[in-house]
Amino acid sequence: MAIRGPIAKRPELREALIAAAIEPWRVDLERSAEVAHNARASGDVVLFRRDAGQDHPAAGLTLWGTEDGYYVPNIVPLEIGRLTFAQYNAVLADFIARVAAPVTAQFGFTILTTEPRQTLDDWLSPDAALKLKRFSGVANKSTGASHPSDQRRWFDFLVAVYRSGDKPGADRLARWLHEVDGWDEDSAHNLAGDFETAIALLAYYEEH
Repeated sequence: MAIRGPIAKRPELREALIAAAIEPWRVDLERSAEVAHNARASGDVVLFRRDAGQDHPAAGLTLWGTEDGYYVPNIVPLEIGRLTFAQYNAVLADFIARVAAPVTAQFGFTILTTEPRQTLDDWLSPDAALKLKRFSGVANKSTGASHPSDQRRWFDFLVAVYRSGDKPGADRLARWLHEVDGWDEDSAHNLAGDFETAIALLAYYEEH
């Protein structure tokens, strides 16, 4: 999801979104400030939290500033191990309905969403998506990226993601590997954890 409009109005939109986050939504301003301080690009970050409800797990949703508004890089579970695609989309739809939609239009912003059933191309660049498919399509799903050939293809994917600036999120990557491409849950989450560490290491190397 993205929120796009006049950049000069983004500070006003930010305050309106924060004010609109009423139960079951709330804003974690302290954590938002920490993430913004450590961000390599935009320093405008707002972390929302949704309490668990009858049809929704407790979840965290991040709005990340862009040159024309905000986008949602990921939604993460707060109490369970992972979100299914259905849960992810339900939390996002609830955020739009309760928080974003009531305030965006008054500042000249529009909400853009992808189809409920997302493909890799919705959250990865074409090059990164192709390299992930190449890795996942031929990798031994019982050993992850440990075989030298699989490891090279995995590294190709990591470098492509970093160079493109994509921010798919470890949880989203794990869900795709498990729910779409057939990896067992443990292997999918191990790879997602490796992904998160590798991207952070590449960023650290570039900065130092």
